Amino acid sequence: MSKRYVLVLEQSSEDLQMLRSLLERLSCAMVVTNSADQIVLTAREETPCLVILGGNQQSWSHGLISTLRDLAKTSMIVALTDSHAPSWLPQDENPGLDGFLVKPLSGDVLSSLVQSAWARQTCCAER
Repeated sequence: MSKRYVLVLEQSSEDLQMLRSLLERLSCAMVVTNSADQIVLTAREETPCLVILGGNQQSWSHGLISTLRDLAKTSMIVALTDSHAPSWLPQDENPGLDGFLVKPLSGDVLSSLVQSAWARQTCCAER
């Protein structure tokens, strides 16, 4: 598996179809997991450039984010959420997250995010 892949925790098939379509346009591989245990095991095998945590906030606890951050130090970690989601918390209450990816997704935003993740992984790997 290429290091230039996106690791996704998601249960919604609608969101997955949208992500898959956008990432295919970028020639970027996507690995989908549907549980916290699966995403941790996958990240342990090979570090992704980008981790997208979908579902609800209970699916991506502080413990999961901390574990992923330890395993994938050079990866960007973002939470996929709705623009109207009332559960958004300030960034300082989400340690380990690099930010939020807001639905509906646009190809330009996802492209920019993936390119930034690739650059970060490359830059950090050279140190």
